[in-house]
Amino acid sequence: MKVYEAVANAFIKEGTTTVFGLLGDGNMLWAAAMSKYPNVKNVDARDEGAALTMAEGWARATGRIGICSVTHGPGITRMTTSLVSVTRCQIPVVICTSATELNNDGINQAIDQRRLVSATGAGYVEVLKPGFAETAVRQAFHMARTELRPVVLAIPMDVQKMECDADGADYEPSTTLFTTQQKIRPAEDRLQAAVKIISESKKCVIIAGRGAVKSGALEAATRLAKRLGALTATTLVAKGRFGHGEDSDYHAGIAGMFSTRTVMQLFEEADCAIAIGASLNPHTIEGGYLFPHGRIIHIDAEPNVVMGNGRAADCYVQGDAAVTTQALDDLLAQAKVSKEGYRTTAVKKALAGADRDAAEYEIEAGTVDPREASRIVDERLPVEIGIAIGVGHSFAFPVMIMKKPRELQIYANGFGSIGQTFATAIGAAVALDGKPFVAIEGDGGAMQNIQELDTLRRSGAKLLFIIMNDQTLGAEYHKLKAAGIEPALANVESPDFAAVARGFGVRGKTARTLEEVAACVDEFLAGDGAMVMDMRISRNVLNITYRRMLYGEDV
Repeated sequence: MKVYEAVANAFIKEGTTTVFGLLGDGNMLWAAAMSKYPNVKNVDARDEGAALTMAEGWARATGRIGICSVTHGPGITRMTTSLVSVTRCQIPVVICTSATELNNDGINQAIDQRRLVSATGAGYVEVLKPGFAETAVRQAFHMARTELRPVVLAIPMDVQKMECDADGADYEPSTTLFTTQQKIRPAEDRLQAAVKIISESKKCVIIAGRGAVKSGALEAATRLAKRLGALTATTLVAKGRFGHGEDSDYHAGIAGMFSTRTVMQLFEEADCAIAIGASLNPHTIEGGYLFPHGRIIHIDAEPNVVMGNGRAADCYVQGDAAVTTQALDDLLAQAKVSKEGYRTTAVKKALAGADRDAAEYEIEAGTVDPREASRIVDERLPVEIGIAIGVGHSFAFPVMIMKKPRELQIYANGFGSIGQTFATAIGAAVALDGKPFVAIEGDGGAMQNIQELDTLRRSGAKLLFIIMNDQTLGAEYHKLKAAGIEPALANVESPDFAAVARGFGVRGKTARTLEEVAACVDEFLAGDGAMVMDMRISRNVLNITYRRMLYGEDV
């Protein structure tokens, strides 16, 4: 068996069902071997970085390891931004690639791939001899799964063609090395310290993060919140997963930079904040100013986490989020701790209208207020439909205004790079196998991967790509304006996205009124396949976070 055949067989034994990639000299033998397995779906992208973020989106939607394949050299260099982004988002992906022949650095595509990939934070495994081929696949999958990051598996072109001893039948997948994550139990003294702080507190806030979602801690966190009369909140990545149902009246939304002024004022009253599986980065705690009078209890599986203000929590409890939260609730029940806390009629009334931004702006003719447009999109989309949202100025509108508790919400913001959202959403939509999905991105970001409309069409996925189009680089426009510099420097006219979509064979509509926004969403849901909505938004409307950051407004 050739090495490339053994590697393909190992990928199948690892459970590979979908591959996102772009064919080149270095990966075509592996791709040919993979094509012999009829149950594997191959999605050909138009750019290597987009292929990787598609695999990321697929992994986010399925909870499994995403698979990507590109050629070596320029194939790797073109995906470096995506490698950083996927690493920062902690998504497991295995990238099957090649390398130039050993001891032949004169080839024009030769590059030190290990150093390049390592600089992005991703893992790198290289096959330098045929006998290591199967072990390398197992190692790459194990690294991706346990370290939650992308791993590049490189097989030099000459090694790929060599014979190896593998017969394929005896391959043991990486799952034999890793069955399940052990649940770390908290130390009793740390639990008692947390109970003491809570018992002495009158108003508590509970913040759930990615760790709480992954460990299944949300039910226990909901019970704990009810016992303490606590406000509930989430980090950005956990949005929509906590604080709904009968507790929705006391849910404060995303903690930190996306909190409304009403919520921030309520947080100022807190004398205790309990973070469950949340990193408490600078965005989540507003640089340390969000809970000025509150003692912080931080629950996380890591040995130690320093908060975004450079300080340690008042009480750090290392432990699995679900196990620790349940243990804390049990101890408080035994101590008969029960509080009214924030759960009063006055707080309920305050939160009911907290998401409305009262600022008024002149809306240019032929454009819509992005705040109202985001509200309409949220209302028209059933709760079971997931969304992917990017970065930039416009992304804060759907983040703060779209309130439905959607199970699948993807935020392509790990590296703060525009242009990552669309491809990520394609991968998620492919994973959903015909079920609708929505992506929201600005016009600048949309242009960076607009060629993937072709991939979207060929995939058959049902994706609504909403482009919030203000005909400028929105973040830069408003930052230049705040600095007293001519903001028109950021004005880069974008094309008619609806016409571009139709040119790629995808439905395309332009929405210049709120009625047209609603009609576009309805048409997408009623029809088949993908659709692009070129939503023309007013560039005069400034989101709340930018008003705080650029002008110091107390909003």
